[in-house]
Amino acid sequence: MPSKAFPLAHSLVLQFLELNKFHKSLNAFREEASEVIIENNEIFSQPPGKNLIDLVDEHLISSMTDELGKLSLQRQIEEELNHPGDENIPRFLYDTFNQIHDSSILSVRTQNLPVTNFLEGENEYAYSDVTAIVSGSADKCIKFTSLLTRDTFNTLQIHKSPVLCVDFHPDYPTLMLSSSMDSTVLVNVHTNETIQTFKEDSKYVVHARFSPDGLMFATAYDHTVNFYKMIPSAVPDTPKSPASPRSPTFNQIDIKYVKVHSMKLTGNVEAFCFLPNNESLVIGVREDNYLHYIDLVNFQDTKYSMNENGDERVSFTPMDISPSPHNNGKYLLVSTDDESGRLILFLTNSDVQIRNFYGAQVNKFSTPRHCWHPSGKYFYVTDDAKGDICIFDVATAKIIARLEGHTSIVKSLWFDVERDLLISCGFDKTIRVWGATDVNPVTSGNVSDAEK
Repeated sequence: MPSKAFPLAHSLVLQFLELNKFHKSLNAFREEASEVIIENNEIFSQPPGKNLIDLVDEHLISSMTDELGKLSLQRQIEEELNHPGDENIPRFLYDTFNQIHDSSILSVRTQNLPVTNFLEGENEYAYSDVTAIVSGSADKCIKFTSLLTRDTFNTLQIHKSPVLCVDFHPDYPTLMLSSSMDSTVLVNVHTNETIQTFKEDSKYVVHARFSPDGLMFATAYDHTVNFYKMIPSAVPDTPKSPASPRSPTFNQIDIKYVKVHSMKLTGNVEAFCFLPNNESLVIGVREDNYLHYIDLVNFQDTKYSMNENGDERVSFTPMDISPSPHNNGKYLLVSTDDESGRLILFLTNSDVQIRNFYGAQVNKFSTPRHCWHPSGKYFYVTDDAKGDICIFDVATAKIIARLEGHTSIVKSLWFDVERDLLISCGFDKTIRVWGATDVNPVTSGNVSDAEK
């Protein structure tokens, strides 16, 4: 059925022909549109409120305003992205940990953790902070190794399959979420107590991450994304600071999560990330040309095409997604499995492609990974050809350095902002630590009293 705009459009055309004295066209139009005119006599008995020329002028002005707005936004983006960095970024190999796991290492990150020490003279326990390298492996273990002493001080065997991902709560530094091919587990790594095991995620769980505020987490497997929310009765009145090692929450964390939503997508979920504003989860799906922005309140799916011309063609899969770290996630970086090694920098919450990056080699079996430098001027991305790590300069869209050291595919990257270190791991069963100078402050003794 035609909308109400249909007869109004006829009325505007009729008025235009009358005002401009196109008599032949007017008579022909009246004859051919007679049914519309008769059925909508009330509309045609009086002239429209505006004429066609005014409406076209308004449309042109509106379109021009939109274009000027886009140009202004583009100039702002260009000014921000084209400002060069100082290149004082991790690119030197500081250390190699090659005896932590005896199988491929699939995930790695650092975390400040409290360690209990028994004071024999005072006959009591005390806490001290340790900067731990936390690694998950194909050997089904999660291991905690001191960055300073290289000692592995804790091992968790809570999975029956390779560990694919670990994440820590933003307010409770000992509350860890881990995912594997068999399950998702919430565990207190200070007491090694398993708090919850999530039965719904009984398949190949590729991702599990907390939201930036810690009130939710999401998991992904196959075509499914599950959303979990902290039970209201368990929400603490005052978040505990990670800098409070004597907090009783290290021994007992009274937090539970419950599944609040589950959504099916058209293909396997390969990547997702929370936006820093806690409003959306962005999902990348195989055999799908869209990025899916899922509202964390009503779980509505807003889709933005990854194709510059907006068509439905699927030519690559988003394999890793992360928001820019320096401007509250204004941009979204997407690694793809395109044979060109293509990465795309999007304007967040839009289909606007700001930059494309090429040069890191991938193949159809690749799972490329990237991580930002905190300045937002650079990012690191894996290269499957030799196991290198490429450093891209955002301003020039060029590779400015390659980090050589791994002898096989790199599976995970992590940037330790507090210590300005890049951490990497991979199929060569090693964890490597990269820094910004050719002198390692840890091994050279240039560390603070707190680190000691």
